[in-house]
Amino acid sequence: MTIKTLWGHSENAVNIHIWVAISTYLIVAYIKIKLQSTLSIYEIMQILGISSFDKTPIKELLTELQINQNVKEQYDLFDI
Repeated sequence: MTIKTLWGHSENAVNIHIWVAISTYLIVAYIKIKLQSTLSIYEIMQILGISSFDKTPIKELLTELQINQNVKEQYDLFDI
């Protein structure tokens, strides 16, 4: 887990930032375990970051079937 930049410089701001980062990591790890996903925690964080305003359920975002469908659709776009 890496914290790139801190939004505040007071002791309280740094503590809050660290606890939010730890909490986020633990929630994503829990989701990974519950869904039995083969994706890494970093990959799950990337997917959730991209689709944060999307209404797609998390289970659908992280299933292998959905990922393979997207790859297949991309190949069809460039098929001549």
